[in-house]
Amino acid sequence: MLSQDGYQCLEARDGTEALQIVERAPELHLVLTDVVMPHMGGAELARHLSVLRPEVRIIFMSGYTEDPIVRHVEQISGIFLPKPFTASALSSKVREALQQPWHGLPIAPLD
Repeated sequence: MLSQDGYQCLEARDGTEALQIVERAPELHLVLTDVVMPHMGGAELARHLSVLRPEVRIIFMSGYTEDPIVRHVEQISGIFLPKPFTASALSSKVREALQQPWHGLPIAPLD
């Protein structure tokens, strides 16, 4: 969906692969991550990103509304996108995230 909007996208199967991609990517503006993933969830990925590349914006997405991390993250305006979502909603959330100033994650630990 994002490629069709003109964004250059990199894909990862899980959080571990995403972190490896981020470590190698010379220029990266935003990471869209699911909260629940195998090997390394979105919260752990975000913790690593906030140290490794603090300038990279993060958007979490999830359909697991009962997960405590999801309930916490979904209350933070601007960084959560509930599943299912439309292409328009995704595009709007990404555009919003890229246009707003980024000061890092607005919360400390995501446990």
